[in-house]
Amino acid sequence: MEEEYTCFRFHMDQSKKAIGFFVSLGILVLGFLFFNTKQIDPFSDFALLEWQIKLALQGKFYLPYDSFLLDPNFQFFPLPDLFFHVYNGFVYSTFPNFYPIFSAPFYVINGQFGIRFVQFVLFFVSIYIFYQIKKDGIATILLLFGSSIPIYIFLIHDTILFFFLEISILYLVHRKWNVLPGILSICLVWMRPEMAVSIFLILLFFSQEKNWRNITITFMLTGFVFSIVNKITLGTFFPLRFVKSPEFHFSTNTSLFLFKILLEQIPIFILFIIYLIKAISQKKNLYQYLTIIFVTFLLVLISPNTGGHNTPRYFYGLFPLYILLLRNNDNERTITKFTKTWGVICFILSLYQINLLFQKSKELTKISKYQTNTMSEISKLENNVLVFNNSDFSFVSLPVLENISSHQTKKDILLLRPNFSKKTFIQILSAKNADSFVFLELPPSPIPLGPIVTDPENRKLGEYKMEKHYQLPDALLPIQITEYKRQ
Repeated sequence: MEEEYTCFRFHMDQSKKAIGFFVSLGILVLGFLFFNTKQIDPFSDFALLEWQIKLALQGKFYLPYDSFLLDPNFQFFPLPDLFFHVYNGFVYSTFPNFYPIFSAPFYVINGQFGIRFVQFVLFFVSIYIFYQIKKDGIATILLLFGSSIPIYIFLIHDTILFFFLEISILYLVHRKWNVLPGILSICLVWMRPEMAVSIFLILLFFSQEKNWRNITITFMLTGFVFSIVNKITLGTFFPLRFVKSPEFHFSTNTSLFLFKILLEQIPIFILFIIYLIKAISQKKNLYQYLTIIFVTFLLVLISPNTGGHNTPRYFYGLFPLYILLLRNNDNERTITKFTKTWGVICFILSLYQINLLFQKSKELTKISKYQTNTMSEISKLENNVLVFNNSDFSFVSLPVLENISSHQTKKDILLLRPNFSKKTFIQILSAKNADSFVFLELPPSPIPLGPIVTDPENRKLGEYKMEKHYQLPDALLPIQITEYKRQ
């Protein structure tokens, strides 16, 4: 008995030393990237979330639009339709305000740096909480280096927050809490509807029967309250990210791309497949493996798009479950051992992920450089009224709006949609006292504006005629500029 205890203590010490080494390695690598990526400026939905954070600091939880009286249908609002919702004359982002409210205090402290720092801390707190579930050093290392999710530490995005919430839910379920896991689960699903799948699997495979029932009841009651509040404030019982989700169109290319980045950026899935073979031979936890495999491939097939960030963000909620299940396949005695085989696996995995994170950081830096360069050139335009006809282009141009970036001047953005009203368009320009505006196109141009913009029914509003047409100088993209002036 004493010999077994001594052996147990030896393996525990080895496990702690391994954890110490790999966690220190993770802190050093991510700490280096933390400072190396400080030049990345928010773009696209990252910029939208930064805008929401700044509005939250002003006590505003909607997106301002000063032309709503002239444009009650919001056909010139600068965001793509998928990213905003209109109710009672107010525009709301489809990104819930959980993250902006959470991040606002840290933004006050030191802007983007403050948010990135708290996300850095939150990520490692999540790793620590995960270790407390079973004191499993190998599982903890696999979580630390098992996916590309750490790249979101350096971005203004809710991914690290939802990762923290999921790990906290797993810990609380393991400790047999009943109320708090249900509340946190509905908050998580409200932010990221795709996480409903992960919550279902957590309750199905990692909770006790009584625990499962109580958490489900709490989840449903809290969800009912959320739905009522949502209906009163936003006019719908469901989360906006669910209501405004893109229409599903099956695409073989999308599914293949999702599967490719799943294998590349969540290599734990490959290890999970290997353990599936072991589960088949041992006939242990087989239905759990098959269920999660089925859910994974189902997400690959039904995901509406690629996620937009070149990362497998639809699958980040599953990879902690891969780890817990493959480690549960070992018995209690084996699970404490940090064997040479696991040491080699963890070392190879860490090197692979470190290389991947450096590649992703370079990719983000390059994208940000294109964004910053383009926005810098656009901000130099003398005209402050910018008109776009491409929703993706107007979306990435959000930083030129007031107060999104301190080094850029205020601009007004209007987005043309198919069959837009020329009368409303000219009325908006007149309300802005705009004697001129610039039309920005990124080929291929989906909606031509034409040589003359006029309202034949009311010439008192004036006519705008094309003055100049040229390519935006010094930009890294072929942006075509057309200047219009009132006659």
